[in-house]
Amino acid sequence: MLLAPLESVANVKNLKISSKLLVAFGILLGSLLLMAAASITSQHTLNGAAELLGHDRRDKLVAVAALDTATSDYRNAEANSILSEAPADIAAAETDASAQAAEVGKNASFLNEALKNPAARSMFEQFEADWRTYLAQSKTTLTLSHDNQNDAALASFRRSRVVYDQASDDAGKLKAIQVSLMDGDMAAANATYTTSRNISIAIAIAVLALTVFMLISLIRGIATPLTAMTATMRRLGAGDLNAEVAVDPRRDEVGELAGSMVAFRDQLVAAEGAKQEQTRLIVDSVGSGLDSLARGDLTARIDAELTGPFAKLKDDFNNAMRSVADTLTAVNASAEGITNGASDIRQASDDLSRRTEQQAASLEETAAAMHEITTTVRETAANATKVNGVVTDTRRDAEQSADVVRRAVEAMNGIERSSNEISDIIAVIDGIAFQTNLLALNAGVEAARAGDAGKGFAVVASEVRALAQRSADAAKDVKSKITGSTEQVDAGVTLVAQAGEALSRITGRIGDISALVSDIASAAEQQATGLQQVNTAVSEMDGVTQQNAAMVEEATAAARSLAEETENMSRQVSRFKFGEAAIPAAPVHQLQARAAQVGARMAAGARARRTGAAAASPQDDWSSF
Repeated sequence: MLLAPLESVANVKNLKISSKLLVAFGILLGSLLLMAAASITSQHTLNGAAELLGHDRRDKLVAVAALDTATSDYRNAEANSILSEAPADIAAAETDASAQAAEVGKNASFLNEALKNPAARSMFEQFEADWRTYLAQSKTTLTLSHDNQNDAALASFRRSRVVYDQASDDAGKLKAIQVSLMDGDMAAANATYTTSRNISIAIAIAVLALTVFMLISLIRGIATPLTAMTATMRRLGAGDLNAEVAVDPRRDEVGELAGSMVAFRDQLVAAEGAKQEQTRLIVDSVGSGLDSLARGDLTARIDAELTGPFAKLKDDFNNAMRSVADTLTAVNASAEGITNGASDIRQASDDLSRRTEQQAASLEETAAAMHEITTTVRETAANATKVNGVVTDTRRDAEQSADVVRRAVEAMNGIERSSNEISDIIAVIDGIAFQTNLLALNAGVEAARAGDAGKGFAVVASEVRALAQRSADAAKDVKSKITGSTEQVDAGVTLVAQAGEALSRITGRIGDISALVSDIASAAEQQATGLQQVNTAVSEMDGVTQQNAAMVEEATAAARSLAEETENMSRQVSRFKFGEAAIPAAPVHQLQARAAQVGARMAAGARARRTGAAAASPQDDWSSF
């Protein structure tokens, strides 16, 4: 439907190129907008599915899982309440059970508002009914456990297991329903993605086909004629003035360009005849001037009347001859100045070489002194590192001592617990002795009632009573000694704890000392490294100074060679005829004067910075420069 209008537009030759491009790119833009709309719609659908899975379904599933976990934890807290005997443990189990029951209530309230699916709703209501039934029975179990009626509480706990299992099964089924709903939503999201992908692929293929078609049409309507005109221009550039413009008559930009090329070809044909006449005249004139230049006559000029661009060629040739004459005149004068300057440079190079040797000797002495300082600082850094190692070992030993003290405290605490257990055993033995004494007393009373028949039994009862009394006395004695031992153990625990705290403080101080020594060692090492770099830099400066001395010798030799080459250049220039030209001042002597001034200023600044230094002689100005 879109291809037919595009084809009809592409076949209209008189349509402007800008109009063709606007139509083609308008169709492409519409196709891209259609593709973008389809993509945005699909992304909106996928975003809704992702929000449903990432928030609603996930929150419900997390709540169901937390509900299932809380019911299991409540059951465990109920069992812990029955198994616990100490009131504190029973209270902790009851607190845990209350917390888990509150967790179940919180998640149940959330699910009561969030669940919409009929199957999930029905299963949640079944869970609530079973859970309420179980809580009623659990309340009875916790009451019996609180009163330490463990047998009755255990029986009630076992009776409630059926109801608890039913509630737990309900929670598991509710979780399975939520997982099934999430799987369904995931399948729907995958289906939406597949449909969106297929639509996007189809639209992309259609847009690609449309682009290829429009590109072919534009190439046939614009690129092909331009290629033909480019070939014609290439032939005209090669000198073929008979080249034809193979483009059909048309009123667009391509047709206008073809007409301009035909007019340009005709102008080239007319200009070619005039060019040949001017060429002959300029060749004769320039040839005469170049012949004079070859003979060394720089006064030759072109006097013929030339027109058009060749008039500029005449002026350029005459100006070039004058410039060459002026240049060679200046070169001749500069050669003389360079010869004089080369002699001055040679003398300055000799002075510079001498001073460079003195500087090299000073740098060598400085390098030796820096090497000695670097060696001393390195030894200091090594000693600081050794001290740091000793402090580290001392700290490690102190930490091990603290660990030994900690184990000693634990051992003393164990002894204290054992003493307490022995005291409990002595109390039991004391009770047994008291009961034995009481029984022996009762046996003596019964023997007295029996008269002569019970005298023997009375003696035995008396002995048993005496034995029980001695056992009680021994138990009291042992208990008093255990009590004294416990007090001494407590005192020992306190002293060992104080020793441990003292060792901890010592360890901390040793750590501070280790950090300080480590910083000292690091600083010394950095100083050694810096001094080594300075030593290296001084050594490099020594080497550079030696190289400078060698380069000064080379500069002296180059100055001699420069003087010889200048004399040769003067001989070559003298064979030219210059005419009347002003000889400029020698720039070399001007440079010498400026260099002398700069050297004077540098020497004056150096004398001002050196306190107590000897004044430099006037002849040092040029050598300092």
